[in-house]
Amino acid sequence: WYHAKQVADAAASEAIDAAQTPASTQADGEAAARSFLAASGNLTAVVVDVRRDPTTVFVEIRGDAPQLVPGFSWSVTSRAAGPVERFVPEPDQ
Repeated sequence: WYHAKQVADAAASEAIDAAQTPASTQADGEAAARSFLAASGNLTAVVVDVRRDPTTVFVEIRGDAPQLVPGFSWSVTSRAAGPVERFVPEPDQ
């Protein structure tokens, strides 16, 4: 479970990094998260939700951890948020 949680957290971070640049989109964040998850494995039934408004990117990753003990299943959720990067002229800083 712990490793699955770490994978979900890292995927959320990847999504934030990809979606927070001025020219990026929600789809860019989702693609980055899915690419990371595909490479790392360890989660099944994954749901990636990336939302972006003019100032903030919100990400939620949900999935199921590997079932190591019959009859017990664990799911993990990771949420992250970050600012959309923007240029601020020096007099306004």
